[in-house]
Amino acid sequence: MDQALAALITSAAGTGAPTNPSSRYYGAAVRPLTLADGTPVMYLARRIVPQTASYTTAQTYAIAGGDRLDNLSATFLGDPLLYWMICDANGAIDPDELTAQAGRQIAIPSASASSPGARNG
Repeated sequence: MDQALAALITSAAGTGAPTNPSSRYYGAAVRPLTLADGTPVMYLARRIVPQTASYTTAQTYAIAGGDRLDNLSATFLGDPLLYWMICDANGAIDPDELTAQAGRQIAIPSASASSPGARNG
């Protein structure tokens, strides 16, 4: 593995997992994989997307033309990096699909009421 990449991965508190508490991968396990040629590769464990029912809906919001999910997250959750919580609460895999149609009603979750499994299952 490229040494610079290895250093970047392992520098996150020695685990390689993202250290930003806003990350959906915060605290995720880092797993090793050895390729057939013996090359070691580190990767983040798969994140299981929680069921929408695991989120408490604080309110609903009607999408307006030009809305962006990061801006909505900053407004309603206090952090633009928490856009993924809005995605998860609405069962969306593609963030852009949530804001693609003006008038669409989306659930805005309560950030403080998310279950521990909402981050990394």
